[in-house]
Amino acid sequence: MDADREIVFLDSSVLISCGRRGSGRFQALAREAKQRDVVFRISPQVYAEVSGETAIDGYESSDLAVDEALREGWLKVTESPSYSISEVSKIMDQSRRFIATASDRPEDIVEKADTEIIGLSLQMLIDGTADQVTVVTNDIPLGQATEALIPKYGFAADQVAWLTGGDLAPELDEDFVPEFE
Repeated sequence: MDADREIVFLDSSVLISCGRRGSGRFQALAREAKQRDVVFRISPQVYAEVSGETAIDGYESSDLAVDEALREGWLKVTESPSYSISEVSKIMDQSRRFIATASDRPEDIVEKADTEIIGLSLQMLIDGTADQVTVVTNDIPLGQATEALIPKYGFAADQVAWLTGGDLAPELDEDFVPEFE
């Protein structure tokens, strides 16, 4: 199995803040992927949030900025997490509780995309797809959950990172408004 040095997941909060394909922010994302020599990943739930499309057949079929990024190859939609891996299911449940507590919300309204990103991050470390995962999100509870929970599964803290959009690319910091601040 080939292991990428780093897997970078983007959350919908970052993609939505970039707006249209021609915006400086969206171009900053594309440039950052190229400079890091990585393909940014999004979960199926993140794709659904930014495109409104839930069917896999719908990927890359529109003129939406996210679909253009998929066609250009610097963004990829991952498969759904494998719920047969007990650690993945367990961390997704823990993530929902962590995010609910941190954001003072009921667990049942925590976005599935948030728990899916953390589950996929752990899965890729467990199956050796990645040596390091970075989650880029403006959602502070999601970022905190990523860094707090994944190391509990036997991975070093330096194998897991949380960046805000502005941490990833300075152009994304303009008018930055973190979720659940």
